[in-house]
Amino acid sequence: MQPAVVQIEARGTFRDPEIGFSDGSGRGSGFLISADGLAVTNNHVVTGAATLEVFVGGDTDESYNATIVGVSECNDLALIQLNTSDELPYLEWYDGEIRAGLDVYAAGFPLGDPEFTLTRGIVAKAEAGGDLTGTSSIDHTVEHDAAIQPGNSGGPLIGADGTVVGVNYAGGAVVTTEQFFAIASDLAQPVVDRLADGDFESLGINGWAVFDDALGISGIWVAGVQPGSPAGDAEIVPGDIVTSMNGLPVGTDGTFADYCDVIRTAGEGAPIQVDVLRYDTQEVLRGEINGDTPIEAAFSFAEEVGSEVGTDEPAQAAAYEYESVVDDLGRITVDVPTAWSDRDTTPIVQDDGTQLPYIAAATSVDGFINTFDVPGLVFAALAPGADVDASLAEYSFEGQCTDGGITDYSDAVFTGKYQLWLDCDGGTTDVVTLVALPADGSYTAIILAQIVTDADLDALDRAFATFNSVG
Repeated sequence: MQPAVVQIEARGTFRDPEIGFSDGSGRGSGFLISADGLAVTNNHVVTGAATLEVFVGGDTDESYNATIVGVSECNDLALIQLNTSDELPYLEWYDGEIRAGLDVYAAGFPLGDPEFTLTRGIVAKAEAGGDLTGTSSIDHTVEHDAAIQPGNSGGPLIGADGTVVGVNYAGGAVVTTEQFFAIASDLAQPVVDRLADGDFESLGINGWAVFDDALGISGIWVAGVQPGSPAGDAEIVPGDIVTSMNGLPVGTDGTFADYCDVIRTAGEGAPIQVDVLRYDTQEVLRGEINGDTPIEAAFSFAEEVGSEVGTDEPAQAAAYEYESVVDDLGRITVDVPTAWSDRDTTPIVQDDGTQLPYIAAATSVDGFINTFDVPGLVFAALAPGADVDASLAEYSFEGQCTDGGITDYSDAVFTGKYQLWLDCDGGTTDVVTLVALPADGSYTAIILAQIVTDADLDALDRAFATFNSVG
């Protein structure tokens, strides 16, 4: 069997939420299924890689470049083609009944070691649970005790007759002994057959399900994107979190199940509406994969109410450049124009000594607070559980501006309401007040902004897309 087992070195740039971008290489395993160099591995081993180098049977003196034929993140499987005219040894699929007690061998190259490794065990459960890793959505797995480690991913679980019982992809569950998991041959083989014609049940994302209870964020973390894939064409990038698809939140249970159910229900190539949290900028984006609607800011204040607010004069202010501002407590952040260089980030101190995060930014904070002549904004994180309507009433401009009404607001992180105050102090300045709560209700977000020119509408869009808690 050894001559047909391969080690795959994937090089490129991948994104991890804890360590950031990683430029380098990772190694996994795989196995040949045809004499002309077709090999099976896991999607998470290859998708998003810039180059693939394959070593056959533990031979480090010769390697082959490889191209991706097809991938499926929902099944965590990939089919690659070695670029060679050599005739290579290959393995056949197991076609018997997978049952508890079946002798099996895990073959591969754990921990990136170029030396071939083979461990022995038995099948503990023929149909154990699926969705174990948060990187796929499969019906069931083969649970076994033939030891595997990182680097074994994509390698074969082989029966006593030398055929492939499963594709190893997860390990480390401890019951009384450590248990490991493989994608059963009866599930893997038909998917691999489909991959010969290209991607299947895939948007071209390499990632895993994430859930942050403190921030109330769940979704599919994007570590890498396959160029030319639907996700790549839609300009999904590493570091994005896909939070919902066709209106359904995904990743809430720590698995790919909902993500893949949407793909399977929509059908191959069908448009899928997605909400995306861009982790680096904290922007909330919305658009379509496989569709005509580009992914852009989920809420555009300028589009929603542009005809009601802002100056009616033909002269337009210059477009702003932006930078992120964090309060002195290090708890909230928002993007503001660099031109709003007068900043106040000192916390609000309540009567009991409690400090609340606060950011004010304007060309002149004093002029912003005391007149209607200066554009700017305030973002504060107040006590949790506030009544949204009561909070809006507390920040009323009645008698100074015309009430433009209250409208519901929601994005992938916050829900609440905003209120318009128009033609303040008899002029053309307008005020927008937003009160919103994150999913966990841990605090109440307040944004108050003054719109003096149409350019300030863009600044408000940027603020609405980026305001959030830190970390």
